[in-house]
Amino acid sequence: MKRIVLGGLAALGLLAVAAPALADVQWQVFERRREQCFNTLNAFAPEESIRGCSDLISMRSITGNGRAQAYKLRGDRYRELHDWDHALADYSQVIRMRGDHPGAYYRRSEVFLAQGEYARAMEDAEAVIRIAPDTPGGYRVRCEVRVAQNLELDLARQDCDHALEINAIDTAALAARGVLNLRTGANQEAWTDFDAAIFNGRRIARTLYGRGVASLRMGRPREGRADIAAAEQLQAEIGATFASYGVTPP
Repeated sequence: MKRIVLGGLAALGLLAVAAPALADVQWQVFERRREQCFNTLNAFAPEESIRGCSDLISMRSITGNGRAQAYKLRGDRYRELHDWDHALADYSQVIRMRGDHPGAYYRRSEVFLAQGEYARAMEDAEAVIRIAPDTPGGYRVRCEVRVAQNLELDLARQDCDHALEINAIDTAALAARGVLNLRTGANQEAWTDFDAAIFNGRRIARTLYGRGVASLRMGRPREGRADIAAAEQLQAEIGATFASYGVTPP
């Protein structure tokens, strides 16, 4: 009997040691998945970050808000990969869970804009402005939708200007206003907007091509051709995109 009791006590001791150890492993796994999903330091590729977010979503212990945030972040990674369908699905899931989430509406509006779904992009931009009127994103997307459709350009300028009043280095708003300035022949203002966007980290085909067109129009051919060549290396069809805006090099 004494041996049995001692054996039982030993088993309980092992359980007492094992339970904290298991909890510690579970916590380490959770922390690793959270780091992958949030990817604050850009240490993980989008695919790794997607796996981390998916694991968080599947955990029973995660809260409703935490799960909604994981869906939002996974949508952001899919958007980086131009996987529009999965991005839209995740943003829409966040909105079903939390109808007041401005970030999900904002990112979904960007995806709709990229797909040419202008009415849906406008609807989501309006939702952002309604929920978070002190943030620039909704105004900027609303500006871009109008610029892309060549409609209500005065209202488009007001929206881009307002976005930049809120955040003077919103590079996407600077680029959108740059396109608008090219369309209206304000070439120096366009050059300034595109150059500011590039200076603040948005060195992409759109900003380079826009600055190149502005330079050519102002009689600076060497700069203009260099920017346009760099833009076409990044995105071969960028000239066609600007032509759809009604903007072509001289």
